[in-house]
Amino acid sequence: MNRLSLLSVLVLTVALPILGKQTPMVESTAQLDVQSYLSELGRWSASAERLREHPEEAAALRETLPAQWSVSVQEQQFQVPTRWLHDALDKLAKNPKTAHDVSADIGDRLKFMVQDAQALSEQSTTDPGPAREKLDSILKRREFRSVRATNESESLWDEFTDWVWRILTRIFNGAAGHPKVATVLLWALVTLLSLAFLAWLIYSLSRVSLADLTARRARTPLGETGSVKTWREMAQNARGAAANGDFREAIRIIYAAAVLRISDAGVWRVDPTRTHREYLHLLPQNSSQQPELAAITTCFERVWYGQAAATAGDYEAAMSRLESLQ
Repeated sequence: MNRLSLLSVLVLTVALPILGKQTPMVESTAQLDVQSYLSELGRWSASAERLREHPEEAAALRETLPAQWSVSVQEQQFQVPTRWLHDALDKLAKNPKTAHDVSADIGDRLKFMVQDAQALSEQSTTDPGPAREKLDSILKRREFRSVRATNESESLWDEFTDWVWRILTRIFNGAAGHPKVATVLLWALVTLLSLAFLAWLIYSLSRVSLADLTARRARTPLGETGSVKTWREMAQNARGAAANGDFREAIRIIYAAAVLRISDAGVWRVDPTRTHREYLHLLPQNSSQQPELAAITTCFERVWYGQAAATAGDYEAAMSRLESLQ
């Protein structure tokens, strides 16, 4: 299911820019060390400042922006996402009147990133202990939320997802010039993912028993009474179970005895396929038997299906109500 979710995200991430006619970002840049990363941030800071007076350059800048900056720090590789900068440039390209505010926001955020990178550069040549702590502190900030070191165990999966990404990118880029083809392709993928989800849902539900899905449809325990035929014999068996400390079983037997006792009065004919609540609904609200059976039923369901601990008090109360039935 995790792979299905990831594939869905990949499809939507690639397809939506095409449908919205957005400009895709450059895949990535070359590997940068800290100093090269600082230079890159400085270059973009200067470009952001220039956008105040020349917002028409936003679209061209956006086309040169990589999807992420790959930074190498002390033999560890990190990917710094640039989606926020791409969105800001896209906003400015669509509405040049926001040049002053957008330029200021970009500049402020890049300034903080430069400060963090400078601090990281200073720490990289000193004791690795403080440097590690400083690095962890920097990577917890907002612009690094999606950043983490690569894991060797994930390399195979990463290669596979990169391959899927490239294939999907080529397919959608090729279909971008043909709106009808792009629409058919997108709907085909959506249909495929929907069928996969439906198959998973059917598989999951097939592993759940009907009893788990419909607890209220639990059958009465009348089919488990053995050779006992009268409610008095069942009541005696309940007393025996209680004497052995098995109050849960005693309450189960008391419930079955109550159903049989009311049956002896001619109110109904015992039907093991009926549920506990169906038996209650067969009794009129003004019946003197209704509150007694309701109390016994509630106690039985609580300790038998609700797994509540059955006590001697529960048993005594249930037995008293059984004996009160007419």
